[in-house]
Amino acid sequence: MRPLRIQKRPDSSSSTATSTPQKPPNDEFVCRPMRLSLASSLQARRKSDSRDTRPNVKKSVSLSGSSELSTPISLPKAPSRVLSIKIKKLPLVQSPRRSSVADLSKWDDMIFALCLVDFHHVRGPEVQWWKSNYHSHFDHDDVLFRNLPFQALPDGSHLFEETFSNFNLVYDFKNCISLDNLVDIETFKGNPNHLETLFGCLCVRQVKTADLSSEELERNKDITRSIVQKAVVVISRKQPIFTKIKEKLSIITHSYFQQVNFTNFEVLEDLFENLNDSFKLVEDDDKLKRPLLPDETMLLENQKNEKQEEFYVNLNLRHILHQFRSNLLVILKALLLEKKVLIYSNNNLDLLTQFQNNLIALIPDLLNHLELSGCPLSDYTEKYSPLNKPSSLKTNDRQSMLRFFGLPLQIFNTKGSFWNPYLPLQQLDELKATTFMVGCSNLLIANQLTQFKIDVMVNLDTSQVTYPLGKPEELVLSANDKKFITSLLATHQSGESFVGSDDHFRYQFEDYIRSLLATTRMNQYMERFKSPPPGFDVQLNRNLGNLKSFGENFVNAWFQTRNYKIWDALCDEFIFNFHEPCHIAYTFTDIAQSNLSSFLSSFKKVPTAPSLTDRANQYFSHAHKPQKFISEESSESEQKETLTKNDTEKNKGWGWFKK
Repeated sequence: MRPLRIQKRPDSSSSTATSTPQKPPNDEFVCRPMRLSLASSLQARRKSDSRDTRPNVKKSVSLSGSSELSTPISLPKAPSRVLSIKIKKLPLVQSPRRSSVADLSKWDDMIFALCLVDFHHVRGPEVQWWKSNYHSHFDHDDVLFRNLPFQALPDGSHLFEETFSNFNLVYDFKNCISLDNLVDIETFKGNPNHLETLFGCLCVRQVKTADLSSEELERNKDITRSIVQKAVVVISRKQPIFTKIKEKLSIITHSYFQQVNFTNFEVLEDLFENLNDSFKLVEDDDKLKRPLLPDETMLLENQKNEKQEEFYVNLNLRHILHQFRSNLLVILKALLLEKKVLIYSNNNLDLLTQFQNNLIALIPDLLNHLELSGCPLSDYTEKYSPLNKPSSLKTNDRQSMLRFFGLPLQIFNTKGSFWNPYLPLQQLDELKATTFMVGCSNLLIANQLTQFKIDVMVNLDTSQVTYPLGKPEELVLSANDKKFITSLLATHQSGESFVGSDDHFRYQFEDYIRSLLATTRMNQYMERFKSPPPGFDVQLNRNLGNLKSFGENFVNAWFQTRNYKIWDALCDEFIFNFHEPCHIAYTFTDIAQSNLSSFLSSFKKVPTAPSLTDRANQYFSHAHKPQKFISEESSESEQKETLTKNDTEKNKGWGWFKK
């Protein structure tokens, strides 16, 4: 499996030989025909970025199992033990703690850290073991990630033998510090562009104290609780990887608890090494010394798209859609309108994470662009300014098409907005932000909805959606929205077919958002030029460019959001040439009629004997009834069989009653 590729954003100020012509100012609207990708764009000059390679630090392994690095490293002290000697192909490389962001060029690890969090009966939750190439040591007196122990052991996790959860952290890669609460955010004096969101995914497991061995009880005489609870936490950069490593994380956590000695962290060290080999931020392109052929380019793009699709596994969108029905679209619209959304569950922490991942997956490509989502100080406009519209398009490249449509919509990547899958009670003051989506399992947070002006409250335990401040008019679904959801609920999956699967529903929501964007662009075109674009007959299809079909109040409120303004600056002006500029529900008319026919046909009528007049009329009008079409290629046997069947039905007394 090839590693994840994160491309460096080109410098807009630099000029190259292949630069595109200067575009007109934003206030000048240019009418141009439908554009297709140019063949010359496939032969553009490839640029190779010079990257620093990781230094090969030598390590000598002694017979006692201890290792000596050429660079001194301060590691957490662990009880001495004898390890089995293993022969490895590559040495384990670890760097000292860095104090400058320039050192980050040496590393391409997507895994920021791996740690073990234990619940101590006196000190409470604490980090017991830590491993990282970015931040080599973790002291209990350090100011790094002060809320990590509370996030790793969520409230209510003691109710489960094994459960999973997610959370977000904010880290300053320039000064190697973390922002843990509202005070840190308000007193931050650095550059917000150096802030990055880290994604924590964890597996919590517990074992009864009575099941521990006598040796382990002898080593931990201070254990007074009836259970021992620990969490294995993986912290990643750039993108949450929880769905891909969930099964592996569960197996490793179970293996760690099966050990006789809890101070043996060898299985966790192997996990850290395996994850670092599996997930990388950049990919070396030096091996590509020649221009790629069109077939090779398409193959690489398909492999890249398939790799990104792997992050959507284990979401179970179909179950959540049937559980919340039309409310799922209401919550999605609340996110587009940048409302304050609180997700609560105390009975199912795993669903708390899964539900939020499904919501993010409904917005195309947002899952791959969440590196600024965890901090209210980060802003997409400031980091990637100036914002420009795309100058080319590859119709066979999904990422190019998404960029052409201005996707993803930057829901959480703006000032005053953030997302945290799990918010502990220690971070309660962060709910003073302008907009957010957070998950919680503490009833104390759920009881302060009015105080923090929560717009939408989703209770996963009861499958209810409430509005503490009253349901706003912009969240009322239109008739076409209801038709869209009804058609999805009526879709059933047969076997392993694509229709009715999670991917099918996810792409249906993507088409819903695309139709909203395309309709908006066409509406803007008609308002400016007072006529539809060439090739679009509004008189024949009055639904084209009709934004009211999405809800007039919703559209007006969306125009005031920051994610709309960023989209308006990034999206091409003529996307309606590539997607039908009308509500997607208009394509579901046949499905709705089919559902109505199926509903009416469920009321079966008891057959009665036909009268002589009815039978006579049926007999003489049989010649005018539509007959089965027989192609010329049909065999004579098939024709004889069809004719025999028609004669049988005509002469049979009850044949008229059949459909």
